[in-house]
Amino acid sequence: MKLKRLLIAGAALALTAFPAAAGALSFWHAYAGQQDKIDFITFALDEFARKHPDITLDVVAAEQSAYKTKLNTAMASGNPPDVFYTLPGGFLNAFVKGGQMYALDADLAKDGWRESFLESAIAQTMKDGKTYAVPVDVDSVVFWYDKALFAEKGWTVPKTYDELMALAEKAKEEGLVPFSLGNKDSWPATFWFQYMEMRLKGSGVVASFVNGDAGATLGAEGEKAFQTIAEIAQKDYFPIGFNGMSDQEANMLFLNGQAAMLLNGTWQIGASADAPEGFELGYFAFPSVSGGAGDQSDVLAGVAASFGISEKAENKADAVTLLKFLTSPEVMTKYVELRKTMVTVKGATTEAAAGPVLYGISNELMNAAGHLDSFYDTAMPPAATNIYYTTLQGVLDGSVAPADGAKRLEDALKANK
Repeated sequence: MKLKRLLIAGAALALTAFPAAAGALSFWHAYAGQQDKIDFITFALDEFARKHPDITLDVVAAEQSAYKTKLNTAMASGNPPDVFYTLPGGFLNAFVKGGQMYALDADLAKDGWRESFLESAIAQTMKDGKTYAVPVDVDSVVFWYDKALFAEKGWTVPKTYDELMALAEKAKEEGLVPFSLGNKDSWPATFWFQYMEMRLKGSGVVASFVNGDAGATLGAEGEKAFQTIAEIAQKDYFPIGFNGMSDQEANMLFLNGQAAMLLNGTWQIGASADAPEGFELGYFAFPSVSGGAGDQSDVLAGVAASFGISEKAENKADAVTLLKFLTSPEVMTKYVELRKTMVTVKGATTEAAAGPVLYGISNELMNAAGHLDSFYDTAMPPAATNIYYTTLQGVLDGSVAPADGAKRLEDALKANK
């Protein structure tokens, strides 16, 4: 295997940058520190070395948080890797604005490469009409529940928001937390606000701000979305102290049968692996909201990872060869099998590889969705994301009025920083 350096390790991974070996293609990724990630990248790079023995890779790996710092430092210093893992949205767009990304459109137009991706996914790695990275995996957000608990209580899956609230009240009367939520890190509550905005106004709201649309606005729906989730908190449908509770702690409440439902991403499948005996994970779509102007079939789903090529890469042909291999059906199906995550390549999320729950979400919800709306906090520029997080925390604990929260967020989005 022609790898000059394969650094896959845990939290103590050394992040010292080394110059790439002469003639080698430098490749950086964030698939370290977690066994399923390590298993995937080991498979992919072994297969690439076997099928492309003429291309030498210089590989550097890190865990997600350390990786982002390392990559930002490398890009800022003008010494970027040739091919690298990147997050879509604001993270990628910062590099695009700096003229540091190679546009892939001419390469994607060849041999049906572009058509192999879900259109809604590749749109999330585009900026100003050009494509600067290829999307790899996609996470969606749904409601999770224990089928055994629902059967025991005689509960049915809600189809409308009114039915969801009625079920929440029943759960509370049974001594259960209706909706588990651990919002210490701020992002878990974003799913509640975004789905309400999507159902009330429609998808693409934050994207319109990011794209510089003159008429971009949260509208009256933004205040109503904040008001709705504030009411859920006021009714004690979330756990006591949820703003100081971690997502992991909220997950334990759910798995132990202390909470009836959980609004979370498809990574919940893996997080439910250690559930007690008798627990049977089920899911349902975020219900329709009466009178909402949005397409009620829309799904909150965002590209979680992508790969791009530096404008400075000397051997772009080999770099494109690596990207094409990493996003080939063979590699992407293996990704699904090992990581139990949906991928952006059409037909690669097979039932055999995904398992029944993930395949059901992909086949029944994602494919039937009118639109897939990417994660607001990923799409926003960094300063706006921070304001979004603090505003949500404040609205939920009652320290920020919904109207003030909506104005604060809209102002931050208009500033586009």
